[in-house]
Amino acid sequence: MITPGTPLDSGPFEVRERSGMARVWMILVLLAALPLLAPLQAQDDTAVEDMKFDVKRQPYGRSLHPNETPRFREVGVGEFGLAWNIFYTARSYNITDYSKLDNSLATSWLYSFDPWGLGARAHIEYRVSNEWRFSFSPRADVAYGILNTQSPNTHDIDGLPFDRNYRGANDQQKLSLNLEFEFAARWRYMWFVHKFESWMVFRRREIRAFDSVYRDPQLGTLARIKDRERVDWEQSYLFGTATGVGFEFFFLPESTRFIIFALWRPFNNIVFRDKGGLSNGFEIMIRSADFELTNQIGLFFEISVQAYLPTDEFNDVYYSQFSIGVKFR
Repeated sequence: MITPGTPLDSGPFEVRERSGMARVWMILVLLAALPLLAPLQAQDDTAVEDMKFDVKRQPYGRSLHPNETPRFREVGVGEFGLAWNIFYTARSYNITDYSKLDNSLATSWLYSFDPWGLGARAHIEYRVSNEWRFSFSPRADVAYGILNTQSPNTHDIDGLPFDRNYRGANDQQKLSLNLEFEFAARWRYMWFVHKFESWMVFRRREIRAFDSVYRDPQLGTLARIKDRERVDWEQSYLFGTATGVGFEFFFLPESTRFIIFALWRPFNNIVFRDKGGLSNGFEIMIRSADFELTNQIGLFFEISVQAYLPTDEFNDVYYSQFSIGVKFR
């Protein structure tokens, strides 16, 4: 009950008035803070947009694989992948002919060294599942080498029914060609490989005998050497297959892995100087898997050594090759 003379700023009226003033001040504070909250809201929107960009789907409609890095991209299940290798290559090889005296393609690995070579290789991959893949790899490379040596060569004697070996100069130019098709079934880090391969050598020998006449120990000089200076063309071929397994070093980073292969080479036909024979041997090979430098460019290298058992016509048959180049897709 309010009696006359009671002030209005006391009692319930005073509490109501103060609570009303508090609401007014709160509204004013919120209105003043709105400009300050706007930049924070813009930053939140930007962060959300950045998160959307990170999870954006990759080309071909698939998400980023958990094991992928900015330098490594997996081939998706049911997809084909294509990579090209362009590389420098150098090789060494030898075939020794039993029937001739020091007339082989070379007598040691140094003499058969072809240091200037260029090659190309395509790697086609199809991923069947997360664990199984198929790989197809056609390849071709060519190399050139020169060599100047001294060795005995067979010469006819003018007017006499026999020939003799005379030591002379051999200025050689060699062109070697390697053709290969490889198929591999891959389960995780194991490779099951089969390939068909042929390497060929074409050699030009400019021969110059140091002697010019035939001398008999008792009768003396009898005749002149026939074709004392001549050019001989020779070629050799090897056609064969290889089958075996490979191990990929899975514990290395996926962008720097390499593979080691152990292959058996049965049914290899060796042809040289119109003679031939079947042989078998083995091959050890080390090859890069995915040495990625960028998303499109990588490093390719390979080292291969082949050795064969002697045949009735040939021995010391081997072939080795080193290649290094770039990979792109």
